[in-house]
Amino acid sequence: MHFVCNGLKIALDNPNGDVSFVSHAHSDHTSGIKKQNRIIASEETIALADLNHAENVSISGVKLLDAGHIFGSRQLFIEEDGQSSVYTGDISLKKNIFGGKAEIPQCDRLFMEATYAADPIYRFPAHEDIYSNIAKWVSDNENSNLIIGVYEMGKAQEMIKILNEYASVAPVVTEKTEALSCVVEKFGHKLDRIVVGSDEAEEIMKKRFVALVPMRRAKIYFARKMAEAFERDTLCAVATGWALTYRFNTDASFPLSDHADFYELKQYIEESEAKEIEFFAGDGSRLLNEFKKSDFAKLCAVS
Repeated sequence: MHFVCNGLKIALDNPNGDVSFVSHAHSDHTSGIKKQNRIIASEETIALADLNHAENVSISGVKLLDAGHIFGSRQLFIEEDGQSSVYTGDISLKKNIFGGKAEIPQCDRLFMEATYAADPIYRFPAHEDIYSNIAKWVSDNENSNLIIGVYEMGKAQEMIKILNEYASVAPVVTEKTEALSCVVEKFGHKLDRIVVGSDEAEEIMKKRFVALVPMRRAKIYFARKMAEAFERDTLCAVATGWALTYRFNTDASFPLSDHADFYELKQYIEESEAKEIEFFAGDGSRLLNEFKKSDFAKLCAVS
């Protein structure tokens, strides 16, 4: 996918253009970008994705908007010859723990993510309710070690902040999570955590502790191994939007998503007043059925 503006081909989360827009630092959106010498991205994304080698260019008619996805995520807005286009990247309309929230600009043409567009069942609870439920799970199991599965970029930093503010807990984290958390802190967000393998972690883990682990580790069998190693009951959980419909092999699951749900995507379309819509990262056909009787000139779902 790409836009053309001022004669330049702007690649959308891919390296195949004169310049590449990088919506956020997740690897599925930065694949091959290190080959690109000219990019458009937030300073936070550049730091998280280690894209300091590239020139961050400014183009007339092009601006970045908050996306509300992971830290540093942005949307791309282009206006040229009286026509406006938006590429959302991954978005969330709910304000996250860092204060991020997707802006909804009016536009003519919209390239929109569709991760949760396939089914109206995807309506996520308010973030504050999920934060409180996580804190309650932590406090209700004060005699057990707890491991929470998260993606190490984005969700891990969010979870650290949630545990800090809602449960007064500094979790034990992996070295990768630590490195990314250091980047977030450079932009003014304090994150209290303990790095696994450090002297502090060795001391803390002699008692009950809470740890963040990669998603692949968040399974009951791994919790049992941890229980044997530390001679203390260990429970595990995951924090992902898919927990709304998918049963994980864990003791608990929290539907904490940094993506827009079905109804947020619908809201975005309505408020943007876009006349031409294309979807990526999912099937938007069910969502478009909501607009059968609308006055949109053209609605097209592209898989």
